[in-house]
Amino acid sequence: MADTALEQLADISEPALQLSFALAPLWWLLAALLLAVIIYLLLRAYSRRRYFAAKRQAQQMLDKLWARPGAAVQINQLIKRVLQHYQPGHPALSLPTQQWQHWLATQHSAPLPDLTSLLYRADNDSDATELLYQFAKAWLAQYRGKAAIPTDTPEAANA
Repeated sequence: MADTALEQLADISEPALQLSFALAPLWWLLAALLLAVIIYLLLRAYSRRRYFAAKRQAQQMLDKLWARPGAAVQINQLIKRVLQHYQPGHPALSLPTQQWQHWLATQHSAPLPDLTSLLYRADNDSDATELLYQFAKAWLAQYRGKAAIPTDTPEAANA
């Protein structure tokens, strides 16, 4: 009887080996969402880097300018070029020197030399130029692409 029972048994067949790993649809959705967020953050960082490229270039130019003769005029023009790049129609760009200096002084707490005497004098005052360089360096470091509009000018009063 043992032989007949043994003969009646069939061979055991093992299931096929599963080589592919299938994720549930929710996990695929979560992975796609995570990938989209990472791509968005990378694009945002890239666009921010491109946006502030002019500011970084101005900071590099500032380091090269300040030791040259006539550096005060070039530093002042560099500040105006940065402001014009980020805000082309800013009213401070067309202000006379005294009002421009007053507006700059309100933008940062660093000391600012008298621009009228510094920009229009033939001899170079190295202390005042150094002070303007330090102000420009601090102003560029804190500048975020938007500057306040001057409120004490006729252009701002009409706006």
